[in-house]
Amino acid sequence: MANGSFKKQGSAKGGANPSARLLVAGWIGSMVLVALLTVMLTYEFSDEDTGAGDAGKLEAGQVAQSAQGDDGVVESSPDTQIEDSGADDQVAANAPDEPEQPAEPQFMPNLKFAGRAGIVQLAASSLPPSDTVAEWCRTLAERVNGVASSDCMSGAFADSGHKSVNGRPLIVRQIEPTSRPGAGRVLLIAATHGDELSSVGTVFSWMNMIDENGTGYQWRVAPVMNPDGLFHEPPTRVNANGVDLNRNLPTAGWAKESRDYWRRVGFEKRRFPGESAGSEPENQWLAAQIKEFKPNVIISMHAPYGVLDYDGDFPAPQKMGSLNLHRLGVYPGSLGNFASRMQDIPVITVELDDADEPPSDGEIEQMFTDLNGWLDRYFRSVRQASADGGNAASDAG
Repeated sequence: MANGSFKKQGSAKGGANPSARLLVAGWIGSMVLVALLTVMLTYEFSDEDTGAGDAGKLEAGQVAQSAQGDDGVVESSPDTQIEDSGADDQVAANAPDEPEQPAEPQFMPNLKFAGRAGIVQLAASSLPPSDTVAEWCRTLAERVNGVASSDCMSGAFADSGHKSVNGRPLIVRQIEPTSRPGAGRVLLIAATHGDELSSVGTVFSWMNMIDENGTGYQWRVAPVMNPDGLFHEPPTRVNANGVDLNRNLPTAGWAKESRDYWRRVGFEKRRFPGESAGSEPENQWLAAQIKEFKPNVIISMHAPYGVLDYDGDFPAPQKMGSLNLHRLGVYPGSLGNFASRMQDIPVITVELDDADEPPSDGEIEQMFTDLNGWLDRYFRSVRQASADGGNAASDAG
């Protein structure tokens, strides 16, 4: 190549260089491939981000899983919020204009939504008992045969906020009818006299039967009206002030009649009616319960006379289990006098055979069956009387 000319590489024979048309086609293809890869990667990362955001919030119809720490323990906020705080911030930033309406979770039917999405509130019957109720249950189970601490703590008892003379809590349980509306309201109380422990065990057995079989009534149950007497060592009939609670309610003519009665019983300390009507905090609470709850029937558990007493205008129940009707009359300051004579509320007083040991399981069941039979007839008569505009039929007995 002395003349300075050179032979161009890629001659027709070599074929190493593509034509212009092939170069353009290759360039377009590469651009399309890059675009496709970009779209796929963008979609994938966007989907992962969305999943991370949704994992911390409560969707309609489901409860999302709480955030987990590195040790695998589920973390939740103090106000029982189910989502974690970081996810909540992200949800708030991307939330739609219309608020979400969460649906009831199907796998946790005892949870109810309250407030904004993600906040739940346990049903009352599923909540653990308060420290006050738990301590009451433990001490009651130790003292009374027929009371199991586990049944007591799972029974949705509540501290009424009222206390006995010595500051012991007055505990109550509300039981709603299985089907609405209920036929009526029933107030059930026991241990008005603290040394009648069998009354408490029997009431707990009845509550277990209601839990198992349901009920057509609304019940309010006060298993221990006189905790100071019941937890005294030994248990006593009277409260911590030495007052017989079933002679202290504010009945008509109490000031004179209670003193005449006490004189007739020889000024027996067990039956001291107190210095003034309704002076005792336990009876003040009972009177307030009757006023607020407005029971149609009151059942008061006692022992040990082994009879069935009744105060009311409707025909009396003739028997409950092995207990036969035997009217004992009313006394100044007694519940039968206060509720039946003064407020026209029928009062069934159950006097068990033994003050310490509750009846057999079969006897308790038969008593409760007979009681419910009378309640059914009674409320049916009340409904019929209301419909007729006259007096109730006589089939309530």
